[in-house]
Amino acid sequence: QPCSPQALRDRHPKHLHQHRQAETGHVRSMFAAQRCAPVQGRRNAQQHSSRHAHLIVRAAAPSTAKATSSASVSSSTTRLPATDVSFQTCCPICQSHTWNLTAFSSRATNLNCPRCNRTFQSGEAFTDLTLTSGLKQRAFNQKGWGGQELFRSPLVSFVYERGWRQGFAWAGFPGADKEFDIAMGFLRPAYGDQVVDMSCGSGLFTRRFARSGQFSGVIAADFSESMLQQTKAYLQEDGTTAAGSSAPVLLLRADVGRLPFATGSVAAIHAGAAIHCWPNPQAALAEISRVLKPGGVFVASTFLVAGAPLGKILGDDLVRPLNGLDSGLVGKQYKWWEEAELRDLCEMVGLEDFTCVRDWRFILFSATKPMLME
Repeated sequence: QPCSPQALRDRHPKHLHQHRQAETGHVRSMFAAQRCAPVQGRRNAQQHSSRHAHLIVRAAAPSTAKATSSASVSSSTTRLPATDVSFQTCCPICQSHTWNLTAFSSRATNLNCPRCNRTFQSGEAFTDLTLTSGLKQRAFNQKGWGGQELFRSPLVSFVYERGWRQGFAWAGFPGADKEFDIAMGFLRPAYGDQVVDMSCGSGLFTRRFARSGQFSGVIAADFSESMLQQTKAYLQEDGTTAAGSSAPVLLLRADVGRLPFATGSVAAIHAGAAIHCWPNPQAALAEISRVLKPGGVFVASTFLVAGAPLGKILGDDLVRPLNGLDSGLVGKQYKWWEEAELRDLCEMVGLEDFTCVRDWRFILFSATKPMLME
């Protein structure tokens, strides 16, 4: 049986590393059929993984504006208390001055960094810890990456769970509940600690993490102000924020390229369907590696290139010329990935134990911050 989070913390780091490898192998074997099935057998592979879904802690949450049911977790799950939890953040400039924030502050209290002589806005909707927070730019206006700027639109934020995200099925995305199940298997080493849902969008996975009973707190972080507003509306509408009903949630505006967290302070970071929108993925992965604790885990899903389905059969290297078939928004607003590129990104920032689940052009992968060796 998997060890409890407390038992893991009490063990020697070497034993924790061995346990994490065992858990990764458990998830890898569970979805072996899905990764190895040919294109024609994709549905059979999905049915195979569904028959084994009871091996992963399941939790359900609505992907529409109204919730119709509460989270469903395994009978062995113990719900964590949602009180007396604070979230440690830091100044995004010096990354040394820290603040301990609580979930859903009832009044606006701006945050001051005396070292940088900067004040950052904190309102009832969210706390803004980006470099431009609280400033009225008179002349400088950094041009944003198209994929990032698109999701700052209130219209896109409104429709994201009202059809937009469901449309990812064309690429093999398995649906929010199934994707959540797979992610939870990879996030197992962080159970009992806090998780950052980076580029949280409208809170599709934030709500599931909060109600899973496996985390002491959830930080819903996004660069888009309108997405954070939508996340708050969904959290309040479906009752996730009700006292004692879930883990506390902090809404935070943050730039993945300059994370407002202290070095080695975060147990887990999740980024669902996001990395293809990031302006500088290499800088973002370096930041993620910086803030992860030893043994911390990064879990993300994204789109693969056009040749990926055939590449799973013949080999990605052989079909690489087909990847030029992607056109339109690709290269202008999004970047589709090869599995090898994602492996390289993780390796270059010091993350190890790269593991993934692939289906058609969908990939969900995990990588881990190495343990400090004595």
